[in-house]
Parts: sequence; C-alpha cells; structure tokens
Amino acid sequence: MSRALPSLSRVEYRSESGQAMVLGLMLVSLGGLGWALSYYIGNIVHDKVSLVRATDASVLSVATLQARTLNLHAYLNRAQLAHQLAMIHLVTLASHERFRATQAKQSLRMNPPAFLIGMFFGPTYAASYMASQSGLADDYLAIQNLATVFKKHDQVIREVLEQARQNISSEINSIRIQTLEKILINNVGRSGSSLRGQSLAQLGLSYAIERDDFRDGIKSFSTQSPVWDNIFKQVIDPYGYLKPRHATRENIWAVNIRCPHKRHELRRRGHTHAHANGTYQSDDTISFHAVRSNRIIGCYQREYPMGWAEISTSAQKSSLLADKLDNTTDKSTDATNQSFSKQSFWRWVKSQGIPGWDIINGSANSLAASWSAGKKISWQSSPHLRFMDIDSTPSGFRFDIKTAKSVAILNQSKNKSSFTGRFNFLRDDSTDILTAHSSSSTYFSRPSARKDGRQERPNLFHPYWHARLVNQ
Repeated sequence: MSRALPSLSRVEYRSESGQAMVLGLMLVSLGGLGWALSYYIGNIVHDKVSLVRATDASVLSVATLQARTLNLHAYLNRAQLAHQLAMIHLVTLASHERFRATQAKQSLRMNPPAFLIGMFFGPTYAASYMASQSGLADDYLAIQNLATVFKKHDQVIREVLEQARQNISSEINSIRIQTLEKILINNVGRSGSSLRGQSLAQLGLSYAIERDDFRDGIKSFSTQSPVWDNIFKQVIDPYGYLKPRHATRENIWAVNIRCPHKRHELRRRGHTHAHANGTYQSDDTISFHAVRSNRIIGCYQREYPMGWAEISTSAQKSSLLADKLDNTTDKSTDATNQSFSKQSFWRWVKSQGIPGWDIINGSANSLAASWSAGKKISWQSSPHLRFMDIDSTPSGFRFDIKTAKSVAILNQSKNKSSFTGRFNFLRDDSTDILTAHSSSSTYFSRPSARKDGRQERPNLFHPYWHARLVNQ
C-alpha cells in the first residue's frame, strides 16, 4: 500500500508558522536588547542629571557659606563700632566726673564764691556750681569703675573680635572646599545616583574650580583708612553728648568804668575728640573771667577756673591717678599751689609765653586747660585697630566649577549584578566621562532703597549678602 502524501496546504501552513516563530523570537530578542539598552541609557541619563544637580547644589552651598561669612564680618565690624562708641562715652563721662569734682572743690574753697556767680549770671548758675558738691570732691572710685568698664570694651575688641576675624580668615578657604566636596558626595553617592560611596574616589568624581573671586576678595585694613573714618563719623554723629560743649554767659551791666564795652564772662568749654584708630580724648573746663584794667595793657580779663578735666587714651600703662586732688606731679600747674598775690595775673600770663593765650580778646579757658593738663587722666587702649572689607566694588563673587564622573565606575557598578552584567554595553576600559558645569554668585543687595536715593556700594558694614545660581 502506498503512503499518502501530505497536502500542499498543510506544508505551507507549517512553513508559515515556523517563519512566524522565528520572527517572533527575533522581535523578542530585539525588544530585550532594546530594553537593556534603554535601561543603561536611562541609568546614564539619571547619573548625568544627578551630577548636574549635585554640582548646582555644591556651588550654591559654597555661595551661601560665603554670604554668611561676609555677613558675619559685617556684624563684627558693627560690633567693633559699637564698642568704640561705648568707649568714647566712657571717656567723656570720666571727664565730666573729674570736671564735677574740681568744681566741688573750688566751690568749697569759694574761689570764686557761688554768690558772686549768682549775682552776675543768675541763681541757676550759682545753684549748678553748688550742686557739684553733692558728689563730694573725690572722684577716684567713680573714675576707677569707669576705667574698668573701658578696659573690658577694649579687651573685647582686641581679643574677641580680632581673634574671630583671624580664625575666619584662616579657615574659610578650607571650609569652602570641605563644603563643596561634602555636598557633591552626599548628592551623588548617597541619594541622587545609582552609585554608592563615601568619597570622591569611590564615586569616580573629580572637580575643577574654574573661577573663584572670593579667595582674594576680602582683606584686612587699618582703621586709619578713610572708609572706616567715614563710617565712624556717621556712627558718633547722632549723639549730642559727644558734641562740643561750648557756652558763654555775660553779665548785663558794665562793671568797670575804664572798660564800659566789656562784661564779666562765664565760659563753659568742652570737647570730645574721637579718632577712628582707637584713641580718644575729652576735656571740660569752666571759668569766670572778671574784667580788669591796667595802664600798660588796658582792659583784660582775669580768669578764675571753676572746673577742669582732661582724659585721654594711649598705648601706655593705664593710670587711674589714685592720688587725691591735693597732690599732683606738676606743681607749676596745680590750682592749689599757684598764686597771683605776688605777681599780677597779666604779667604771669605774659611770662608763660603760651601761644594763643589772649586775655584781652580771647574766648578760651586757658588757665583751666593748663590745670587740667597737669592732672590729665590717661587710660590704656588699643590704637591702630583693624577691620575687614572687600578689596574692590564687585557686583558679586563668582564661583564656577566643572565636575566629572568616570563612565568606567558606572560599568563596574553594573557588573556587580549577575543579571544586568550579562547585558552590559559599557566597556571596562572606557575613558568616557560625564561632566557638569555650574556657577553661583554671592552678591550684595539692600532689602530696601536708601532714604537719600544713593546707590550703596557692596561693603562689610551692612549684612545684606545673598547667594544664587547664575548662568555661565
């Protein structure tokens, strides 16, 4: 019996089904290959985005650190100005205390008598003259306490503020680098990337700083600088207590038939001299100038000091003048030892040869000033101080970096998985890298416009520094 041959249609069907199976397997293979390829491309894109984000975060963190450092310097400068302002007030207050004590002593001696001051210039001036006795004639303890407080302010400027500046200046560059690397590692090796690591080497990361304006942008300047002097004057200007204390009172009637054009005068003089470099001086005097006449020089004014004081600061050892007012190291200028009973006042003034001492048409308390100089109080201070400021007037401190990550590190990471390692499309010897660029700026911006309408240059006196990312 002969075998029946298969029909032509069945052969054709089997042939078509085999072709479909082969085509299906090819499509599945291509799909798997495409999936694996897209998987690795996706990882690379993800790592690229992670690198860009980490680079942006790192430069912004550095800019923020710089802004905080600049604002800290601004606060340190303002703190120094505040301490210097307090020291100026203390010097002036000590001068006023010595001024009160000398008035108390003169009023007790009745030289001149209070009733005479009241008769010529009114009861208010006599009462003020007598009121100085309420604090007694001894000012040692009060001035000693003021000197102690003054020393503490000086110590804060010299030891605390200056040391803080030095620490910041010496450490800021290393802290910036540490911050940059820490942010890069945290954003790439812990949460942002498919890689894991705790160092730049483990992550295959490297960076290069392409621009750094901040490194040499801040410098130390002497307080003798015109910039500091201008700010210093603006700080002390609103305080009326530190302004000149000048007043002159005349009696209303003629007191000498030979000098009908002249009147007795009560002169109050006082100055506070504050230098931005840390040296201060304050002096206060008040004198009764009685009209006198002489055939030789004509009309003149005989000075009777009623109160005097002078205090200054220097780099020398502090002296609180523990000796009482009755004692002095300069007997020639001591009020308790000078007497004009054997020599006329005008002859004595002429013999002194002091320039500018005019007893005819003058307006100063020259004798009282000479007595205050003889018992001058001297406190120790720290002159020639320093402050921090920016070296120029930049629009901002740019900080630009370029980061790179090795593709070979990515390849090694993928090979750790037995499944994905079979479909690794990255060469082990690949030298390709992923790169990212980012720039930030630390800039100065006032929260509101100045009242005078002027544009303020960037400075380290106002803490208005901010940080932002900028386009390259």
